Amino acid sequence: MTILGDVLLEITDAVCINYEILGNSEPALHAHVIPRYATEPKDKLQRPIWFYDWESSPKFDLERDLQLMSKIAEKIKSYL
Repeated sequence: MTILGDVLLEITDAVCINYEILGNSEPALHAHVIPRYATEPKDKLQRPIWFYDWESSPKFDLERDLQLMSKIAEKIKSYL
């Protein structure tokens, strides 16, 4: 998860990364790696990401997000 966080810091304008790693409700690791940005409202930036209105947030779009996904994959490979 830390490699992914480092990669996101390198290839985005994120100012920090939030990590949430769970494992107490399922027998598998469940993790969120969340880039945070200086453009976020200050009252939200200092609170957990779950306080955002997720219903109005942009949904995953393969066509739009494929370039970012490819950058992330390539950068991760360079760490290994």
